[in-house]
Amino acid sequence: MFRNKITISPLLLRLLTLNILALFFLLGGLFSIDRYQQTLQENEFKKLEDEGRILSQAVGRTILPIDDLRSQVIITREAQETIGYLLSQSRVRIRLFSYQGDLLADSERSVGFHTRIKSIELPSLEKKNIFRIFFEKVYSYISLFLVKTSKLNIYKENTLQQAEDYEEVLNALYGEETRLLRQLESGKKLFGVALPVQSYKKITGAILLTFDSTNIENKLKDFRFEVFKIFFLALFLTICVSIYLSTNIVKPIRKLANATRNINPSDGRKISVPQFSDRKDEISELSVSIKEMLNSIWNRMDAIENFAADVAHEIKNPLTSLKSAIEVVNNTKDKKQINKLTKIINQDVQRLDRLVTDISNASRLDAELSREKMQKINIKKILEETVDFYNREKNKILFNFTRNFNYFIYGNKERLSQVFNNLIDNALSFNKKNKKIQIFLKSNKDKVFVEIKDYGPGIHINNFNKIFERFYTERPSHEKFGNHSGLGLSIVKQILDVHRGLIKVENRLNKNKKTIGAKFIITLQKII
Repeated sequence: MFRNKITISPLLLRLLTLNILALFFLLGGLFSIDRYQQTLQENEFKKLEDEGRILSQAVGRTILPIDDLRSQVIITREAQETIGYLLSQSRVRIRLFSYQGDLLADSERSVGFHTRIKSIELPSLEKKNIFRIFFEKVYSYISLFLVKTSKLNIYKENTLQQAEDYEEVLNALYGEETRLLRQLESGKKLFGVALPVQSYKKITGAILLTFDSTNIENKLKDFRFEVFKIFFLALFLTICVSIYLSTNIVKPIRKLANATRNINPSDGRKISVPQFSDRKDEISELSVSIKEMLNSIWNRMDAIENFAADVAHEIKNPLTSLKSAIEVVNNTKDKKQINKLTKIINQDVQRLDRLVTDISNASRLDAELSREKMQKINIKKILEETVDFYNREKNKILFNFTRNFNYFIYGNKERLSQVFNNLIDNALSFNKKNKKIQIFLKSNKDKVFVEIKDYGPGIHINNFNKIFERFYTERPSHEKFGNHSGLGLSIVKQILDVHRGLIKVENRLNKNKKTIGAKFIITLQKII
């Protein structure tokens, strides 16, 4: 209905901060693993390629080719010593193939010269904590699953190896450096590089360097263990957040829900709505709103009860008069008395009809106001149309306003027209002859003011608040009794309450402090 300032909820900030913080821990760790793994693999390939180039050049310089440079090579004693030394110093497995594809040397098998003794690193004697043991079990299961779903080719090695067993070695024999990547049956990966061996600018063979991913896997395992710890930290935070939400949000809401569920008019007004005054969030606002709503319901029930009592009282008076008049008519034969009583009966019937009509309109007003939409309207335009209507035959009203001012509000045009009509009718009924009603329209920074002034007897100071009560009437002495139901000003206040407006009444005084009329002042919220 009205525009409110947009504010950031403290509760919303609390929820977003705690939950997103935990998620970012996990998200950052998961994204970093892929980049970290790719970096490790690329670095290992580069080291392997550098080592292979040095080895191929060293071996190439110690090999003597025969005349046709193709059929075979002669490995000199110097070549034998060089190959043996490189095999012993290298951290990887080295295999040397001739141009014809034969395996000349292998650092892990009894082929070639000075075969290196294979060594296996023993597991660390350092005791692992329960958390690490649990992680490694989970990690092993996940690794086996990843192996089964891996798209890499499985590495197979024949007893008698030839260059044709490895596509990468064949490419090296044609002068291309080629990387090798396979999946071992143990689940690890096999990295390799095949490079050509050249002697006198002629390819005399190929060298294949390979190693498994044990080193990389250990580094990844350590890194994933750190991510695993972060995961459990995030999980712990999430559990804490859940407990926090349950304690600080769910429980208060459940209490409020139980309180509203137990609201029953037949049980009286013993329902107590829990209040959370120590909180500064929506829960506190919700509890206050529910309490205000409940009070509003009780007030509305009281209003309905009072309204019914007032209606019964107002209807009872003309009915009593009507009943008395009819009884007298039945017991008299005096025509003058009968005519007089007949007029009284007609007046009472008219009064009853007017009361029923006004009561019906007043009882529907709340429901109609709740269904009608508020929109941007111009108070100045509504007043101009209203004044023109009353001045169509004779100028009864003077309308004054300040030009070039903003008089726009959110409201219902028809209902505000009804407010001005009721106030003008009320002023005209009290106004002296040959005097004009004055309407002033004013505005300040955030309010619009409407003043309606008359030249009547004014209002007794004790009745300033009573005149807005239902069925209250204070009419001029020359006016017949029963012509008004006393609901006009009550309807005015009811409509203005819906528009969040205010109305008050004052007496107009002259220089001698004598009352010369009444002034109604309406205050409405302006659209800025």
